[in-house]
Amino acid sequence: MKTPGLAWPAHPAQHGAMTLHATHPDFARLFPEGATVSRLAGGFTWAEGPTYVPSRRAVVFSDVRQNRTWRWTDAGRLEEELHPSDHQNGHCLDTQGRLVACSHGQRALLRQEPGGEWTVLADRFEGRKLSSPNDVTLHPDGSLWFTDPTYGIDKPEEGYGGEKEQPGNFVYRLVPDGTLTAPIRDRKMPNGLAFASPDLLLLADTGKDEGHIHAYRVTPDGEATHDRIWATVRPGKTDGLRVDEAGRVWSSAGDGVHVLSPQGEELGRIAVPETVANLCFGGPEGTDLYMTASTGLYHVPTRVRGMKIGG
Repeated sequence: MKTPGLAWPAHPAQHGAMTLHATHPDFARLFPEGATVSRLAGGFTWAEGPTYVPSRRAVVFSDVRQNRTWRWTDAGRLEEELHPSDHQNGHCLDTQGRLVACSHGQRALLRQEPGGEWTVLADRFEGRKLSSPNDVTLHPDGSLWFTDPTYGIDKPEEGYGGEKEQPGNFVYRLVPDGTLTAPIRDRKMPNGLAFASPDLLLLADTGKDEGHIHAYRVTPDGEATHDRIWATVRPGKTDGLRVDEAGRVWSSAGDGVHVLSPQGEELGRIAVPETVANLCFGGPEGTDLYMTASTGLYHVPTRVRGMKIGG
Protein backbone atom coordinates (compact mmCIF):
# COMPACT_ATOMS: atom_id res chain seq x y z
CA MET A 1 0.00 0.00 0.00
CA LYS A 2 1.15 3.51 -0.71
CA THR A 3 2.72 5.49 2.06
CA PRO A 4 0.01 7.53 3.85
CA GLY A 5 0.03 11.15 2.78
CA LEU A 6 1.51 10.62 -0.68
CA ALA A 7 -0.56 11.41 -3.74
CA TRP A 8 -2.12 8.36 -5.35
CA PRO A 9 -3.08 9.08 -8.96
CA ALA A 10 -6.37 7.74 -10.28
CA HIS A 11 -6.23 4.95 -12.82
CA PRO A 12 -8.42 5.31 -15.91
CA ALA A 13 -11.24 2.82 -16.33
CA GLN A 14 -10.31 -0.34 -18.17
CA HIS A 15 -12.39 -1.06 -21.26
CA GLY A 16 -15.20 -3.43 -20.35
CA ALA A 17 -14.21 -3.60 -16.68
CA MET A 18 -15.53 -0.30 -15.28
CA THR A 19 -18.28 1.14 -17.44
CA LEU A 20 -21.79 2.57 -17.24
CA HIS A 21 -24.61 0.30 -18.46
CA ALA A 22 -28.02 1.92 -18.99
CA THR A 23 -31.22 -0.08 -18.80
CA HIS A 24 -33.41 3.05 -18.92
CA PRO A 25 -32.93 6.32 -20.88
CA ASP A 26 -32.88 8.35 -17.65
CA PHE A 27 -29.64 6.69 -16.52
CA ALA A 28 -27.36 8.58 -18.92
CA ARG A 29 -28.68 11.91 -17.61
CA LEU A 30 -27.24 11.16 -14.18
CA PHE A 31 -23.63 11.54 -15.36
CA PRO A 32 -21.67 14.22 -17.19
CA GLU A 33 -20.78 13.46 -20.78
CA GLY A 34 -17.75 11.20 -21.01
CA ALA A 35 -17.92 10.14 -17.34
CA THR A 36 -15.73 7.16 -16.51
CA VAL A 37 -15.15 5.06 -13.44
CA SER A 38 -11.67 5.28 -11.93
CA ARG A 39 -9.83 3.39 -9.22
CA LEU A 40 -8.42 5.89 -6.74
CA ALA A 41 -6.62 3.59 -4.32
CA GLY A 42 -6.07 -0.08 -3.59
CA GLY A 43 -4.37 -2.60 -1.36
CA PHE A 44 -7.26 -2.90 1.09
CA THR A 45 -8.81 -6.15 2.32
CA TRP A 46 -12.46 -5.17 2.86
CA ALA A 47 -13.10 -1.49 2.16
CA GLU A 48 -16.36 -0.25 3.69
CA GLY A 49 -18.29 2.58 5.30
CA PRO A 50 -17.46 5.69 3.20
CA THR A 51 -18.79 9.05 4.34
CA TYR A 52 -17.80 12.46 3.05
CA VAL A 53 -16.78 14.90 5.79
CA PRO A 54 -16.99 18.47 4.44
CA SER A 55 -14.94 19.95 7.30
CA ARG A 56 -12.03 17.69 6.32
CA ARG A 57 -12.65 17.89 2.58
CA ALA A 58 -12.25 14.14 2.49
CA VAL A 59 -14.04 10.81 2.34
CA VAL A 60 -13.46 8.75 5.48
CA PHE A 61 -13.76 4.99 4.98
CA SER A 62 -12.87 1.73 6.69
CA ASP A 63 -10.78 -1.29 5.96
CA VAL A 64 -12.63 -3.47 8.43
CA ARG A 65 -10.33 -6.47 8.20
CA GLN A 66 -7.07 -4.53 8.33
CA ASN A 67 -8.42 -2.70 11.40
CA ARG A 68 -7.81 0.74 9.85
CA THR A 69 -9.69 3.77 8.67
CA TRP A 70 -8.51 6.04 5.87
CA ARG A 71 -9.40 9.31 4.22
CA TRP A 72 -9.24 10.25 0.55
CA THR A 73 -8.88 14.03 0.30
CA ASP A 74 -10.25 16.38 -2.33
CA ALA A 75 -6.59 17.02 -3.20
CA GLY A 76 -6.23 13.38 -4.24
CA ARG A 77 -4.25 12.08 -1.28
CA LEU A 78 -4.72 8.86 0.67
CA GLU A 79 -4.07 9.44 4.38
CA GLU A 80 -4.39 7.16 7.37
CA GLU A 81 -7.03 8.01 9.96
CA LEU A 82 -6.86 5.31 12.65
CA HIS A 83 -4.76 2.20 13.21
CA PRO A 84 -6.07 0.32 15.03
CA SER A 85 -9.60 1.49 14.38
CA ASP A 86 -11.31 -1.15 16.55
CA HIS A 87 -12.69 -2.55 13.29
CA GLN A 88 -14.89 0.41 12.45
CA ASN A 89 -17.35 -0.21 9.64
CA GLY A 90 -20.15 2.19 8.66
CA HIS A 91 -20.12 5.94 9.23
CA CYS A 92 -22.39 8.96 8.94
CA LEU A 93 -22.49 12.55 10.16
CA ASP A 94 -24.75 13.77 12.94
CA THR A 95 -26.72 17.04 12.85
CA GLN A 96 -23.62 18.98 13.94
CA GLY A 97 -21.40 17.43 11.27
CA ARG A 98 -19.55 15.16 13.71
CA LEU A 99 -18.41 11.75 12.48
CA VAL A 100 -20.39 8.81 13.85
CA ALA A 101 -18.90 5.31 13.56
CA CYS A 102 -20.05 1.72 13.98
CA SER A 103 -17.33 -0.20 15.81
CA HIS A 104 -17.27 -3.99 15.54
CA GLY A 105 -14.41 -4.15 18.03
CA GLN A 106 -15.96 -2.00 20.73
CA ARG A 107 -19.40 -3.40 19.93
CA ALA A 108 -20.60 0.18 20.06
CA LEU A 109 -21.82 3.24 18.25
CA LEU A 110 -19.24 6.02 18.60
CA ARG A 111 -18.97 9.75 17.90
CA GLN A 112 -15.77 11.65 17.20
CA GLU A 113 -15.54 14.95 19.07
CA PRO A 114 -13.93 18.13 17.65
CA GLY A 115 -10.70 17.37 19.51
CA GLY A 116 -10.47 13.92 17.91
CA GLU A 117 -11.46 11.83 20.94
CA TRP A 118 -14.23 9.26 20.66
CA THR A 119 -17.40 9.11 22.77
CA VAL A 120 -19.41 5.91 23.20
CA LEU A 121 -23.01 6.70 22.29
CA ALA A 122 -24.42 3.20 22.77
CA ASP A 123 -22.92 -0.17 23.62
CA ARG A 124 -25.72 -1.94 25.51
CA PHE A 125 -29.43 -2.47 25.13
CA GLU A 126 -31.62 -3.66 28.00
CA GLY A 127 -28.49 -4.53 30.00
CA ARG A 128 -26.88 -6.69 27.29
CA LYS A 129 -23.93 -5.91 25.03
CA LEU A 130 -24.61 -5.02 21.44
CA SER A 131 -23.23 -7.50 18.89
CA SER A 132 -21.30 -5.48 16.28
CA PRO A 133 -22.88 -2.27 14.97
CA ASN A 134 -22.51 -2.30 11.20
CA ASP A 135 -24.04 0.73 9.48
CA VAL A 136 -25.71 3.94 10.60
CA THR A 137 -27.85 6.71 9.13
CA LEU A 138 -29.31 10.00 10.34
CA HIS A 139 -33.02 10.82 10.52
CA PRO A 140 -34.20 14.45 10.18
CA ASP A 141 -35.27 14.46 13.84
CA GLY A 142 -31.63 13.98 14.87
CA SER A 143 -31.96 10.32 15.78
CA LEU A 144 -29.35 7.81 14.63
CA TRP A 145 -30.57 4.48 13.27
CA PHE A 146 -28.03 1.66 13.14
CA THR A 147 -27.91 -2.05 12.37
CA ASP A 148 -26.42 -4.69 14.64
CA PRO A 149 -25.72 -8.03 12.90
CA THR A 150 -23.14 -10.44 14.31
CA TYR A 151 -20.31 -10.20 11.76
CA GLY A 152 -17.87 -8.66 14.23
CA ILE A 153 -18.21 -11.52 16.70
CA ASP A 154 -18.69 -14.31 14.12
CA LYS A 155 -15.68 -13.43 11.96
CA PRO A 156 -12.30 -13.12 13.76
CA GLU A 157 -10.97 -10.93 10.94
CA GLU A 158 -13.74 -8.35 11.51
CA GLY A 159 -13.68 -7.93 15.27
CA TYR A 160 -12.41 -9.16 18.60
CA GLY A 161 -14.88 -12.02 19.03
CA GLY A 162 -17.11 -12.58 22.04
CA GLU A 163 -20.52 -14.03 22.76
CA LYS A 164 -23.79 -12.80 21.37
CA GLU A 165 -25.96 -11.38 24.15
CA GLN A 166 -28.91 -9.87 22.32
CA PRO A 167 -31.85 -12.20 21.54
CA GLY A 168 -31.94 -11.03 17.92
CA ASN A 169 -30.23 -8.91 15.28
CA PHE A 170 -32.00 -5.59 15.67
CA VAL A 171 -32.08 -2.15 14.10
CA TYR A 172 -31.71 0.48 16.82
CA ARG A 173 -32.80 4.09 17.15
CA LEU A 174 -30.76 6.43 19.34
CA VAL A 175 -32.41 9.78 20.02
CA PRO A 176 -30.45 12.92 21.00
CA ASP A 177 -31.29 12.52 24.70
CA GLY A 178 -29.58 9.11 24.73
CA THR A 179 -32.68 6.89 24.73
CA LEU A 180 -32.06 3.68 22.79
CA THR A 181 -34.88 1.59 21.32
CA ALA A 182 -35.05 -1.32 18.87
CA PRO A 183 -37.87 -0.53 16.42
CA ILE A 184 -36.99 -3.32 13.97
CA ARG A 185 -36.55 -6.87 15.26
CA ASP A 186 -37.66 -9.06 12.35
CA ARG A 187 -34.54 -9.17 10.16
CA LYS A 188 -31.89 -11.89 9.84
CA MET A 189 -28.73 -9.82 9.29
CA PRO A 190 -29.70 -6.14 8.95
CA ASN A 191 -26.99 -4.21 7.16
CA GLY A 192 -27.04 -1.00 5.10
CA LEU A 193 -29.84 1.48 5.61
CA ALA A 194 -30.98 4.90 4.40
CA PHE A 195 -34.04 7.09 4.66
CA ALA A 196 -35.85 7.71 1.39
CA SER A 197 -38.06 10.18 3.27
CA PRO A 198 -38.67 10.92 6.95
CA ASP A 199 -41.34 8.21 7.05
CA LEU A 200 -39.70 5.59 4.81
CA LEU A 201 -36.59 3.61 5.77
CA LEU A 202 -34.89 1.32 3.25
CA LEU A 203 -32.96 -1.53 4.87
CA ALA A 204 -30.70 -4.20 3.38
CA ASP A 205 -30.66 -7.70 4.84
CA THR A 206 -27.57 -9.76 4.00
CA GLY A 207 -28.70 -12.90 5.82
CA LYS A 208 -28.73 -16.33 4.21
CA ASP A 209 -31.40 -16.64 1.50
CA GLU A 210 -31.94 -12.89 1.79
CA GLY A 211 -30.42 -10.01 -0.12
CA HIS A 212 -33.53 -7.86 -0.41
CA ILE A 213 -34.02 -4.17 0.26
CA HIS A 214 -36.92 -3.88 2.70
CA ALA A 215 -39.15 -0.83 3.12
CA TYR A 216 -40.30 0.19 6.61
CA ARG A 217 -42.84 2.87 7.46
CA VAL A 218 -41.59 5.03 10.30
CA THR A 219 -43.77 7.09 12.64
CA PRO A 220 -42.75 10.41 14.26
CA ASP A 221 -42.29 8.65 17.61
CA GLY A 222 -39.82 6.16 16.12
CA GLU A 223 -41.91 3.06 15.53
CA ALA A 224 -41.27 1.08 12.35
CA THR A 225 -43.56 -1.31 10.47
CA HIS A 226 -42.50 -3.56 7.60
CA ASP A 227 -44.20 -2.37 4.42
CA ARG A 228 -42.83 -4.58 1.64
CA ILE A 229 -39.78 -5.96 -0.10
CA TRP A 230 -38.85 -2.83 -1.99
CA ALA A 231 -36.28 -4.32 -4.40
CA THR A 232 -33.89 -7.22 -4.88
CA VAL A 233 -30.41 -6.68 -6.28
CA ARG A 234 -28.55 -9.41 -8.15
CA PRO A 235 -25.79 -10.51 -8.56
CA GLY A 236 -24.61 -10.38 -4.97
CA LYS A 237 -26.66 -8.60 -2.33
CA THR A 238 -27.36 -5.04 -1.35
CA ASP A 239 -24.94 -4.12 1.44
CA GLY A 240 -24.66 -0.33 1.56
CA LEU A 241 -27.05 2.07 -0.14
CA ARG A 242 -27.63 5.79 -0.61
CA VAL A 243 -30.58 7.90 -1.77
CA ASP A 244 -30.07 10.89 -4.04
CA GLU A 245 -31.92 14.21 -3.99
CA ALA A 246 -34.54 12.93 -6.45
CA GLY A 247 -35.27 9.78 -4.44
CA ARG A 248 -33.30 7.37 -6.61
CA VAL A 249 -31.54 4.58 -4.74
CA TRP A 250 -27.88 3.75 -5.41
CA SER A 251 -27.23 0.23 -4.17
CA SER A 252 -24.02 -1.76 -3.83
CA ALA A 253 -23.99 -5.10 -5.63
CA GLY A 254 -21.74 -7.96 -6.61
CA ASP A 255 -20.98 -6.34 -9.97
CA GLY A 256 -20.81 -2.68 -8.93
CA VAL A 257 -23.58 -0.21 -8.14
CA HIS A 258 -27.19 -0.50 -9.32
CA VAL A 259 -29.23 2.69 -9.66
CA LEU A 260 -32.95 2.28 -9.00
CA SER A 261 -35.86 4.65 -9.49
CA PRO A 262 -37.88 5.82 -6.46
CA GLN A 263 -40.26 2.97 -7.29
CA GLY A 264 -37.49 0.33 -7.37
CA GLU A 265 -37.10 0.02 -11.15
CA GLU A 266 -33.53 -0.51 -12.32
CA LEU A 267 -32.22 2.44 -14.33
CA GLY A 268 -28.69 1.18 -14.92
CA ARG A 269 -25.49 -0.17 -13.44
CA ILE A 270 -22.03 1.17 -12.70
CA ALA A 271 -19.78 -1.80 -13.42
CA VAL A 272 -16.86 -2.30 -11.05
CA PRO A 273 -14.54 -5.34 -11.23
CA GLU A 274 -14.90 -6.05 -7.49
CA THR A 275 -17.83 -6.52 -5.12
CA VAL A 276 -18.96 -3.10 -3.93
CA ALA A 277 -19.73 -3.00 -0.21
CA ASN A 278 -20.77 0.63 0.21
CA LEU A 279 -20.82 4.07 -1.38
CA CYS A 280 -21.41 7.75 -0.72
CA PHE A 281 -21.79 11.09 -2.46
CA GLY A 282 -19.26 13.80 -1.71
CA GLY A 283 -16.61 16.08 -3.12
CA PRO A 284 -16.58 19.89 -3.29
CA GLU A 285 -19.93 20.02 -5.13
CA GLY A 286 -21.42 16.90 -3.57
CA THR A 287 -21.69 15.20 -6.95
CA ASP A 288 -18.77 12.75 -6.73
CA LEU A 289 -19.76 9.13 -6.09
CA TYR A 290 -17.22 7.14 -4.07
CA MET A 291 -17.46 3.33 -3.93
CA THR A 292 -15.65 1.01 -1.53
CA ALA A 293 -15.14 -2.31 -3.27
CA SER A 294 -13.17 -5.11 -1.60
CA THR A 295 -9.56 -4.05 -2.26
CA GLY A 296 -10.20 -0.67 -3.87
CA LEU A 297 -11.71 2.79 -3.60
CA TYR A 298 -13.47 3.82 -6.83
CA HIS A 299 -14.98 7.05 -8.12
CA VAL A 300 -17.32 8.32 -10.82
CA PRO A 301 -18.56 11.89 -11.36
CA THR A 302 -22.32 12.41 -11.41
CA ARG A 303 -24.86 15.16 -11.93
CA VAL A 304 -26.75 14.45 -8.71
CA ARG A 305 -26.23 14.85 -4.97
CA GLY A 306 -27.13 12.70 -2.03
CA MET A 307 -30.41 13.40 -0.24
CA LYS A 308 -29.92 15.63 2.80
CA ILE A 309 -32.94 14.81 4.92
CA GLY A 310 -30.87 15.01 8.08
CA GLY A 311 -30.59 18.78 8.06
